[in-house]
Amino acid sequence: MELRELTKKEFDGYALNHPLGSFQQTSSWGRFMEGDKFHAYYVGGVVKEKIVGASLLLSYERKKGERIFYAPRGFLIDYKNEELLKEFTEEVKKFIVEKHGVFLKIDPYILVRDRDSDGNIIDGGVNNDFVEVNLCHANFIKVNDRIQPKWLSRINLKDKTIDNVFKNFSPKARQTVRRNERLGFKVRDFDFKDIDKFMDIINEESKKYNTVVPTRTFYEDLKRTFDGNIQFKEVYFKKDEVISNIDKMILDVNKEKEVRINNYHNSKMTEEYFIDKELEDEEEIKRLESLKEYFSKCSDDVSMGIYMFMTIGNEVVALNGGIVDEYNKLDASYTLHYEMIKYAIDNGYKYYNLYEIGDITDSNNKLKNSYNYKKNFGGEVVELVGEYDLVINPKYTDMARKYFPEYLGVKTIFK
Repeated sequence: MELRELTKKEFDGYALNHPLGSFQQTSSWGRFMEGDKFHAYYVGGVVKEKIVGASLLLSYERKKGERIFYAPRGFLIDYKNEELLKEFTEEVKKFIVEKHGVFLKIDPYILVRDRDSDGNIIDGGVNNDFVEVNLCHANFIKVNDRIQPKWLSRINLKDKTIDNVFKNFSPKARQTVRRNERLGFKVRDFDFKDIDKFMDIINEESKKYNTVVPTRTFYEDLKRTFDGNIQFKEVYFKKDEVISNIDKMILDVNKEKEVRINNYHNSKMTEEYFIDKELEDEEEIKRLESLKEYFSKCSDDVSMGIYMFMTIGNEVVALNGGIVDEYNKLDASYTLHYEMIKYAIDNGYKYYNLYEIGDITDSNNKLKNSYNYKKNFGGEVVELVGEYDLVINPKYTDMARKYFPEYLGVKTIFK
């Protein structure tokens, strides 16, 4: 095997089509991180002019010249092939030494085992326990996870229609999506010029959950470097349209009442059934009238929430965002995710990634509410293999491990 530095085009050509690909193993992420004191290298193991393994390597130079390396969500390689992994690792190690590197951290984008939406291991499903064994044979050391989310919620879209996916939604999610559609909730592109609106939502979420907020510059740089592969979407409604839709819904209920009254007078139903249905419809009309009163006090065009999505490689990733507190009770986020799942299917993506859910085996999981919400979409729980260190110069190991801060990844950081 020959290890070569790849051009950005060569690397992306391999990375974007790799089954373990991630937005953090792209030249866009490399450019993004280069704005934060890192240098990006793109390397590939080549056999007979064919790339058989590759990785983005981020390098950070310390004051005395020693460099620490990190392969975010790398390597992109067949982890089943132990000899290939060992050879590629050895070549990468030589490359790092040439660049005065002393340490390498990786956190591959590969799951441990297949799990259902409740986190239960699926009998007969994928089992990647061999990954840890093969990485250890390549001289990697398993360490505690600090940088990237280890647990995700993800919907497999391969060979599925939106109807297939929708059937796996929870009853609550299906009912909410249908109700929001009847009301007239819609999704549109968010004008990034109004980024302050997005930041206001993010800041409110931070106060609510006591988390660290990425800066405005973070999002501006991310938008610039991933241009074309990042989308900001907002879920909204127009007041007049919603009120008109509610009037139609009230009219439909009254029409049903008229038919029922006629059937009752013609002895086509029991008195008990008739009374029960009448009471149900009266409650429904009261509910709709209350909704109408609520929406009548709203602005003409209301943005209820904004989310940021990465749309690159194999998946659409719902990376960050939120709903304005005032509209949380309307459950508009279900509409936003539903529309983006449709987008992902229509554009040939293999996964819709709802992203981090925290360690579901931990009774103190601070993201438990997020996990319970995301379960409603009927996806799978993904437990990734975690972080591994390759010690190149033992003298610098402690320093290197202390250096790696949580903000190097993309995850929720609690204060």
